[in-house]
Amino acid sequence: MKYLIVGIDVSRSSIVACFMLEKPSNPRDSYFDADIEVFHSNFENLNRLRLKIESFKADKVVAICEPTGVNYAKLWIHKLGDWGVEIRQISNSKLPNYRAELMGKDGKSGAKTDDIDAFAIACWYFDKPESSYLKVRDPSVTQIKNICLRIEHLNRLQSPVINRMRQELSWQCPEVALVRSTKSQEELAPLLWGWLAGRRTSKKYDRLLENTIGTGIEPQTRWAANQYCEIEEQIFQLKRQLVQLISDPKFESYRRVFTKFGFGYQLQGYLLGAVYPIEDFLKDGLPEVKIRKNRQTGKESKLKLSERRFMRAVGLGVIREDSGQKKKGKQSGSALCRKALWQWCFCRLEVSRNNPPALKFTYGQGEGKEERSPSEDLQRRKKGGTPTKLARQRVIARCVRELFKELAAIVDKPLMP
Repeated sequence: MKYLIVGIDVSRSSIVACFMLEKPSNPRDSYFDADIEVFHSNFENLNRLRLKIESFKADKVVAICEPTGVNYAKLWIHKLGDWGVEIRQISNSKLPNYRAELMGKDGKSGAKTDDIDAFAIACWYFDKPESSYLKVRDPSVTQIKNICLRIEHLNRLQSPVINRMRQELSWQCPEVALVRSTKSQEELAPLLWGWLAGRRTSKKYDRLLENTIGTGIEPQTRWAANQYCEIEEQIFQLKRQLVQLISDPKFESYRRVFTKFGFGYQLQGYLLGAVYPIEDFLKDGLPEVKIRKNRQTGKESKLKLSERRFMRAVGLGVIREDSGQKKKGKQSGSALCRKALWQWCFCRLEVSRNNPPALKFTYGQGEGKEERSPSEDLQRRKKGGTPTKLARQRVIARCVRELFKELAAIVDKPLMP
């Protein structure tokens, strides 16, 4: 069977494609004669790419790319899929080392080019096993994550608009400039901004405007208020779609656990995008644990590998970067999940009336063992002198470990022989 491998490096408005039927014996020399072409995002180049692929008359075509710049790659992935091409993705964090190993000095960052990337991606197929490729996400999980990202983007757009309106209201109608207007109904914009946009009525604000010491509301301010209301409507529609998607029966057991922890729909969406299905973190349906001897103490210790992978997926992983006397590490994993978990800590654990009622963990061993909620643990740590940020970090990490245990428990365990 004849295979055609297409290594693709994606740019904003074009791709660099390397066509390869077999791996060259000497990559560094063969690179200069490799079949590499640039295709721009237009109808002519799209047809040229299709004709190029068909000219090889291969029995199977495999296209490989990186997941970075997924929006730029979406068009090409969609078209290649329509043509019957198998799409695979490789981790962008693993490619640089492979490129350096393959190309020598030409693969290092100083000589990195799109052509070299496409060539190295094509060679990856011949050197790496099937397990080296990224797993394809469930389509509904991908849709959930995209909706969460859109909501995050729209939330960021709101603050500058509100700040600008408050500045303008300080001389147009200072009586309402500092009013904190909140939403009374999910589908309606806050009263102040809805009134400014002409979408809602308010006798109170009408009287304040009539007797204001300011110059009056200008059209530009009303336009900005209408823009804010449009963003609110978009967020409402997206949240409704998010609720419908998360309500799918296949997520029911996950939702039950998330509800116990008091996670909102947006945080649930981020977590589903990072950890679904939970079976990917397990080995034969069980958490993977290995016993290793500690290099410093010589004692045996447990390496909870599944738990470590899970914590890294949700943004709480740590990569050690020790050097000599310097002992340090850096955070690893999803920054979106990490940020959302910190926000959950501020809103649910720090505010006593919002504490999840059913959430309690066991602390201590033996006779000193006791149950308490994460909120109580947080307050105890802060009263004991632990810095606030460190206390929050440790409590969140404990909650994520317990979350992993809860999610691992919903998996059907294999039958013992």
